[in-house]
Amino acid sequence: MYYDCIETELGNIMLLADHQGLRQLSIMSPSYSPNEIWQHNPEFMAPFIRQLKEYLIGSRKKFTFPLAPQGTLFQQQIWHAIADVPYGETVTYEQIAANIGNTKATQAIGIAKNVNPIPIVIPCHRVLNSHNSLCGYRYGEEIVALLLALEAGDTILLEEHQNDEY
Repeated sequence: MYYDCIETELGNIMLLADHQGLRQLSIMSPSYSPNEIWQHNPEFMAPFIRQLKEYLIGSRKKFTFPLAPQGTLFQQQIWHAIADVPYGETVTYEQIAANIGNTKATQAIGIAKNVNPIPIVIPCHRVLNSHNSLCGYRYGEEIVALLLALEAGDTILLEEHQNDEY
């Protein structure tokens, strides 16, 4: 496994990937230390970092690198449905449940959303509760609001000096 980190307006973001694709994206506290068996490899991680930076400055609406999140088949199904939510749009748990053909799965969708190993890329911030309220995001409602504002064109989430690194 390879990793690299970037500093953003959301906090420090660590990406973890291997040859199958992106495995994990974490918004970390400054004191977080990567697992000792992971290798810091900015060269391998460059395509992932570049696309994340493009997203955070508002110039990328869709990620094109391969994804390899680990989860149950049901979680994978939910994450795939969430990944289909278009940039700048939101849906409810009920809409995701209908999309996967299981209208009674709203609670399970909330759980899968909360354990999504690749937030932002698998855009669980676009899934709201039945009242269209921000909730259930493991990094907090403030992060959801910032991501939705970015997708509405109201902000950028990467410091300007980092834009010319890619």
